Amino acid sequence: MSTAYEQGQAFGSIIDVLEAIGATYAIWGGLAVVAYGEPRFTQDMDIVLSPKQFSASLFVRRLQETHYHVDEIAVNQALGGGFFNVIHLGYHIKTDFYVPTEPELLAMLTDRVMLPFDEMRRAAYMTPTSIIVAKLRAYESSESTRHLDDIASIIRLQSKKLEQARIDVAAAQLGLLGVWRSLWEGNQRPLQL
Repeated sequence: MSTAYEQGQAFGSIIDVLEAIGATYAIWGGLAVVAYGEPRFTQDMDIVLSPKQFSASLFVRRLQETHYHVDEIAVNQALGGGFFNVIHLGYHIKTDFYVPTEPELLAMLTDRVMLPFDEMRRAAYMTPTSIIVAKLRAYESSESTRHLDDIASIIRLQSKKLEQARIDVAAAQLGLLGVWRSLWEGNQRPLQL
């Protein structure tokens, strides 16, 4: 199992490469939940990546120069929509990339926000509303309750910043409005008097 230091080094270097080459990306998944919700363990970093104006060869070269395994063929294939991953050769820590074709995810990518990543870096993250919508989509396809736990965590810390109407629409479209409403009602913090 990797240490927090090793994860910080491995993930931070990927952020450095993405920023240096001008990639349009956003962190989602477990690290985004940690940024907006309560701390939890995650073994990898998940990134949504836009294929527009993205130089796969430069990306691959920069990552290989900083000790990552990355398959350029897999990256190029994913640019039409799909997944690829990179692995830090020293720490054996993985980062998963998803290149979306879905209009909803592409829109979420354009709404990303810059937040502190660590003491030295800022990184692009999906908004908390977008993370919840993505987690509802993931729950709908996998039925993993981890996604619901993540949503609850974000609600507890970000409820005033969430676009509830947008989430209501997305949840209804997924047939999960009851699940979403239950999470919303059960996880809002009471007002402090």
